[in-house]
Amino acid sequence: MSEHLHGGRVFAAALDLGIPWRKIIDFSANINPAGQPPGLKAHLFRTFAETVHYPDVSAGSLVEAISRRTGLSPDRILPGAGSTPHIRMIARILDPRRPVIIGPAFAEYEESLAAAGKSAHWVLAGRARDFLVTPEEAEKAESLKPDLVFVANPANPTGRLLPRETALALLDLSDRTGAWLVVDEAFFEFTSGGFSFLEEASDRPRLLVLRSLTKIFAVPGLRLAYLAGSPESVRPLAAQLEPWPLNCMALEAGLYCLPLLDYLNAAAPAVARLRPALRKILEPFGKVMPSDANFMLMDAGSGAPDVIGRLYRQGILVRDASNFRGLGPGWLRFAVRPKAELKALSRALAPAHA
Repeated sequence: MSEHLHGGRVFAAALDLGIPWRKIIDFSANINPAGQPPGLKAHLFRTFAETVHYPDVSAGSLVEAISRRTGLSPDRILPGAGSTPHIRMIARILDPRRPVIIGPAFAEYEESLAAAGKSAHWVLAGRARDFLVTPEEAEKAESLKPDLVFVANPANPTGRLLPRETALALLDLSDRTGAWLVVDEAFFEFTSGGFSFLEEASDRPRLLVLRSLTKIFAVPGLRLAYLAGSPESVRPLAAQLEPWPLNCMALEAGLYCLPLLDYLNAAAPAVARLRPALRKILEPFGKVMPSDANFMLMDAGSGAPDVIGRLYRQGILVRDASNFRGLGPGWLRFAVRPKAELKALSRALAPAHA
């Protein structure tokens, strides 16, 4: 069975295979391999009584916590139940006429534009450069005369960070042309450095930066994210934010987790240590691409269906990446997971290479 549309379909797979969901090993969703922060579950049990009341109507308490964490003032922050609502709002409210997506990229950008009646133009980084987005792609984007550009840092599914010169070229494009630049940094905290657009979000009038909290804190089921930008860029989106954007449990999870600096700071080094082991497991089955993030892209060619099926029958999910524009049949994406799960992956694949 292929995870063709999105990763993380643990419950559907468990039902299909007739096994408890806890038996599923999920390499298809890119979640912190450290798991949830210690004490989070107990904290949510203690605060569950809050659900008898409506949550904070504007999630102001979480905005203040994000402000303390990032140094951005509260009027530069917009909370959300994951980044998808923000992406949908951007496509609808900013009403771009010539949107450009730099890819390969998360399908939600194109889907949100389509839902708003917009047709996206694409600029694709190529395999010849291992999908690295260079200033050349920025030039190609500008040649399309965009009024909005979507790009990810690092990109999903490639895991590649934007080189500093590319980031600066995109910022320059936005400043000179007035095009909105929307940068998805959902996986940035899993990388070991690089240029972060969040540091530019305060003053650039046409820059919007998306950050996920559910991935780094391993709570995707709670849906938790924020958007950052200058006050004038955030204001039109904030005006359209629906009341109660986050439920009580998501708010409490964010408030509990954001101050855990040791936990947060451990994520990137842990991923850097685990990534070579994942590469070693995968290399016999295809070409594994370079990655700066907590997932790796592999071209398994004609062997991809066998890899997916073999693993699925053993309760291991991987992401069929063939539906990412710029890839195609044969591409698979694997999350970086803990050592025990990497060993299980190795055992599951071993018969195919024996």
